[in-house]
Amino acid sequence: MQRHTPNRHKALLLGAASLLGLGLLGGCGGGGGQGSTEVVDPVKPSPTSKELAQICAADNPFRADATAATKTGTVGDEKSWIRAYMDERYLWYRDIPVLDASAPRYSLVDASGKPQVVTSLVNYFQDSRSPKLTASGTRVDQFSFMIDTSSWSNFSSGQQMGYGWMLKTTGSGASERTFVSYVYPTSQAGQAFGQGILRGDEIVSVDGYSPRDSDPSRFYAALSPEQPGSHEFVFVRQGQTIRKTLQALNVEVPQAEHRIVTQNGVRWGYLMFNSHVQSAEPALVRAIEEFQTRGIDELVVDLRYNGGGYLAIASALARAVAGSARTDNKVFESTRFNDKRSSENYSMGFYDSTLFSSTPYKTLDLNRVYVLTSNDTCSASESFINGLRGVDVQVVQIGGTTCGKPYGFYPQDNCGITYAAMEFEGVNAKGEGGFSDGMVPTCVARDSLEFPLADPRENMFATALAHHAGKTCPSVAAAGALGSSSAAMAGGQALSRLLGKEWQRNKIVTRP
Repeated sequence: MQRHTPNRHKALLLGAASLLGLGLLGGCGGGGGQGSTEVVDPVKPSPTSKELAQICAADNPFRADATAATKTGTVGDEKSWIRAYMDERYLWYRDIPVLDASAPRYSLVDASGKPQVVTSLVNYFQDSRSPKLTASGTRVDQFSFMIDTSSWSNFSSGQQMGYGWMLKTTGSGASERTFVSYVYPTSQAGQAFGQGILRGDEIVSVDGYSPRDSDPSRFYAALSPEQPGSHEFVFVRQGQTIRKTLQALNVEVPQAEHRIVTQNGVRWGYLMFNSHVQSAEPALVRAIEEFQTRGIDELVVDLRYNGGGYLAIASALARAVAGSARTDNKVFESTRFNDKRSSENYSMGFYDSTLFSSTPYKTLDLNRVYVLTSNDTCSASESFINGLRGVDVQVVQIGGTTCGKPYGFYPQDNCGITYAAMEFEGVNAKGEGGFSDGMVPTCVARDSLEFPLADPRENMFATALAHHAGKTCPSVAAAGALGSSSAAMAGGQALSRLLGKEWQRNKIVTRP
């Protein structure tokens, strides 16, 4: 899809990682003065979001990417749509503040008097967020967001603009460092895989910019390019300096790969799964088929970098793991909407095929699965764990506490901007959910970069192997008693974090 927007507008949306919003739309009415014989009309209902949809400000730079025909309006029309949309659909509609939509912060203009549509909408959506807090004192809704529809379409299909890797940062301030944590096995020329970049390589500069610069923003901007192009990188690997030219491209990246690892006579299936999006499905089908054909004894599903995606993909993978006997006619996840939408509550079963191509899955019929998690494991990935536990599959969770997002949404485009207000909470077949402070691991393990993923020596995989062998592993409580760094990680205070966009952590559903 062609972009029709300057990068600065897109950056405003991408920077609004945890945008939440709602303004209540009141009714209006009228009446005559004292003694008037004028007939008074009854109070008219407020316009619905459907009635207000796609009426766009003339200066909205995303308007050309709208998914339906648009009409010319004002930024006020778009704010009215947001008010109606949120009042109808937002899970916490009762708890959000009422805003004055005409306030200057939501009607910005530049020095020449031109309306600043994007900034005004971002401010309006962000300032409307629910003040509700979890038991730990964090916002319940850290996740609602708005993003240009073109970027959303690319993400949901599995396309990414970048160099073909995942990055993570450690430390903070002057001590912050950036490492390659995962390299996508893509065949695209100029991407990290073909250039020999490895997990654990440290990035010390790009195009001459360094994280030690007085203004490190240029370094981080170069790591998250908005346009295709060639960039010069300097890496350090085991004390040696490596220089590489990489191509930033917008490509469909494979989001899953697998290995079979035999350790101490046990045949392990290892599935690295990074995002519940369309491009992952063929690789997931192939992995399950090979695991079944080769007769694995145990399965590890590595979700440490998986921020979520389509809930139906999580459902199908869960059935493939657990088998038909455990899952047929069972609930994978029940969705609970706000009290105004209780008639829409429904239960999703365990799907037996892919979402986008209806390709059937083989099944493994396992009663136990090891799942590797971190603070970057979110949404649909958490539903995968919770859904299996709902049908009594033992999930041995290894790593860190998950991000804590039991909520989901239906993506909704208006005027070329996709809005994703949290609309429902999911629970499993036993009614279990509410993990807004994250899922705590069985065994605490740090995501170390010393060894490749799927290597039995890699820390998180090694911890799973040790647990299977009957060895004790550090629990959250034990790690806390020792004051170890693992306790901080397991408690959600991440020692490292993926360098990426918060809005990509989500649970997406298609309309039932």
